[in-house]
Amino acid sequence: MSQQPALAAPPVVLTSKKPVSGRTVVVLMFVMGILATAFLYTYWTLHLTPFMPLQEAIVREFPGSAPRVNGGRKKIHKQTPMILRIAIKSETDPTSEAPADQQAMLHLRQRIAAMTRELQPLPGIEQLEVHVYKLLKEDQIRKQAWQLLMTDGAQWQPLDETGTTATVQKPTAAAAPGNSK
Repeated sequence: MSQQPALAAPPVVLTSKKPVSGRTVVVLMFVMGILATAFLYTYWTLHLTPFMPLQEAIVREFPGSAPRVNGGRKKIHKQTPMILRIAIKSETDPTSEAPADQQAMLHLRQRIAAMTRELQPLPGIEQLEVHVYKLLKEDQIRKQAWQLLMTDGAQWQPLDETGTTATVQKPTAAAAPGNSK
């Protein structure tokens, strides 16, 4: 039998680094938490400050509406339109077909558009989106969204779930029931 040479184990090098104490770890965690909080507060303050006058005007006009106002471009590098989005809580069901509810939603949208034109939170707003929701129970919500191009004579257009303009297609005469050949 041939004898194979034994593999020599590499020498173990022990470093004498002093371990980090628990007190240091706790202090560093507090410092990291304070820095993260300060960063988020600064970011949100700078991001939402231009919209505060409009948000406060909406609260004065519609108490209890809890509006959230945000705006900008979806993709700056693709020259997308400047959009102002407003999410607002309502006591009126935005999906209701009742004439009184539809009139209330139209009034809400028109007042928001007028306030937006008056306060101009963003220069060059091209589109206004209003997202209205009504909370029914903990897990139920009714919502509807509309878009208005900020040009003279533009009409409100409903938005679908994906945020694109909803179009209503009426059935053609050939596809209507009872027209089978």
